[in-house]
Amino acid sequence: MVVQIAWVITGAGHFLEETFDVMNQLVKNNKVTVTTYLSSAGEQVVKMYGFWSKLEQISPGSHLQEVFTENKEDPSFSHAGRFILDLYNALVVSPASGNTVAKIVYGIADTLATNAVAQAQKGDVPVYVVPTDLEEGFVETTLPYRIDRRECKLCNPCSVVDVCSYSAVRILDGVPKIDSVLCQGCGLCVASCPFGAVKYGEKKRLRIRSVDVQNVEKLRLMNNLTVLEHPQQIETIIKKL
Repeated sequence: MVVQIAWVITGAGHFLEETFDVMNQLVKNNKVTVTTYLSSAGEQVVKMYGFWSKLEQISPGSHLQEVFTENKEDPSFSHAGRFILDLYNALVVSPASGNTVAKIVYGIADTLATNAVAQAQKGDVPVYVVPTDLEEGFVETTLPYRIDRRECKLCNPCSVVDVCSYSAVRILDGVPKIDSVLCQGCGLCVASCPFGAVKYGEKKRLRIRSVDVQNVEKLRLMNNLTVLEHPQQIETIIKKL
């Protein structure tokens, strides 16, 4: 039997790569189909980290394997209505940003991501959420592409600008900057700078806010919704469906 799941991606970079690894394994090793729903921020983050081609392998576009983006949806998010049609065995939200968690907790469904969760709950589809902000303290996350102004030599012309086929690198106030909306995460900019000013994959410690932790605790109390501690747990859950 084919297990049909829906996957919601929000605008969080933490746990993003780990979730992609899990989803890729599920599709590769099991009879699992994945429909992907992206918020506007989720689409931007996937492209910034260079994961769009991986996403197209996980959800290649046939029925129940589509990629739905908020920017191409109608105002009513009609594709989220699938969750009341008994098409999916589960909905996975991973990674779930603090903003998304807060909206789910307070019943706000104004994005494709949060609307999908609301419809899944109404359709009695099990929802599994991997929040990025589980407990107070620090987490280590990986940063997307950026230009370090301390190492930039302000070359004219700038090789980083010239190499980007997406026009994502622009000179603003005399300094090259990466436009995260246009960036597709191809990585050509890293090698093009002779001074190593373009950075990717840097590790950064982030402090978790107490309000986000409190919202995760409220999330745990919601009906038909399970909070997972790490994306690795997704595979175990899906195999049991």
